[in-house]
Amino acid sequence: MTTSLSPLFTIDELEAAFQWVKTLRKDYSPHSDIWHLRRDWKHIKNKILAQLNDGSYQFSLLDRYEFDDAIISLWSSQDMIALKLIAQSLHQQMNEHMPKSCYHVKGHGGLKKAVTHTYEALPKYQYVLRSDIRSYYDSIRFDILMKIIESYVKSPVLLNLVQKACHRTETRGGIFYDHDSKGIPMGSPLSPLLGAIALIPLDHAMSRINNIFYARYMDDWVVLTRSKSALRKIVKITHNIVKALKLQLHPHKTYIGKISHGFNFLAYYMDDQKILPSKETIRRFHERAATLYEPSQISKNRCRRYKKTVSDRDISDYQVNEAAPTDEYFKNILAYLLSRAALKPDIFATMRRYVGRWTRWLKSGLRTLTAFDTSVQMQLPCIFSCWIQGAKVLTLGESL
Repeated sequence: MTTSLSPLFTIDELEAAFQWVKTLRKDYSPHSDIWHLRRDWKHIKNKILAQLNDGSYQFSLLDRYEFDDAIISLWSSQDMIALKLIAQSLHQQMNEHMPKSCYHVKGHGGLKKAVTHTYEALPKYQYVLRSDIRSYYDSIRFDILMKIIESYVKSPVLLNLVQKACHRTETRGGIFYDHDSKGIPMGSPLSPLLGAIALIPLDHAMSRINNIFYARYMDDWVVLTRSKSALRKIVKITHNIVKALKLQLHPHKTYIGKISHGFNFLAYYMDDQKILPSKETIRRFHERAATLYEPSQISKNRCRRYKKTVSDRDISDYQVNEAAPTDEYFKNILAYLLSRAALKPDIFATMRRYVGRWTRWLKSGLRTLTAFDTSVQMQLPCIFSCWIQGAKVLTLGESL
């Protein structure tokens, strides 16, 4: 609990947050407010620190940018510093109360541990409930969220700052958009932590049930059970908690059934025999790799990479229980990549980061290769060969 002798934030923490936002926005436009903040920092930092410590800090309007496929809310550089400090302090006070089953929280293992632990648990169970929340960030209600936080955090200053960060106003073209009841903005350093906290009631409910496996990454979670009766109990509890939080399960990303039939979790396909990248993950990888070959459009000394838009489908909306990728699926993509690379061999240097990521995320424990001893041309067949053969250990000498 914070007292007058123990300020919530220190000057060292403030300086560290300032260095963080400087690095984050070093490539921003010359008209960005980051440059004004850097120029005036020595004169205003003590005032900002005092306002944060007494809870009087006020957030400015957010700039709202609307695109065909997304709406982005941009905080000011000074507000980003405040949000970073609030997130750090809230994490310190909430850390001991955050269940280990919430993997995206700092120090809990992240995505790879969530996938690995889930796959390792599959042989012990027969049934699965996998789901997530429809429009999660936009659906989080501030009153319910603050009640959860208040049950663990007793600092009135911190609670006040968190509430101010939630209640915000966005502006674009003279139109103001108020968010006074629900909706956490993406792009804030505080948002992932708030997203973790909002589903703590579900985490705690699952932790009280014996003989199940439960893992959550943000709003994606999976529950494994040994019997149908246990699965029905889990489904009932899940619906009751989600309804109490005034949220909604995503209908196309909810799967209830046998593990042997296969399901998707965190961009991987799993069943009782194997783990593979899901079809949707492969499609996205295919699209990103394809954009590497698109010609650059140079205008006014600025190089803009052309990005193909996919208008005939929503890549975030896919069936959880789709079938596992087949050998032919991988071979077709590999053939495409190799044929394109043959026309432009130097593209492999750019593809190294894509290949490295997928190599580190191989199944069977997601083992990490220590180094690339051969060229990327040799590694691509190895990676696709490993996907095709199921959960076997990758060896550098393998090929299709």
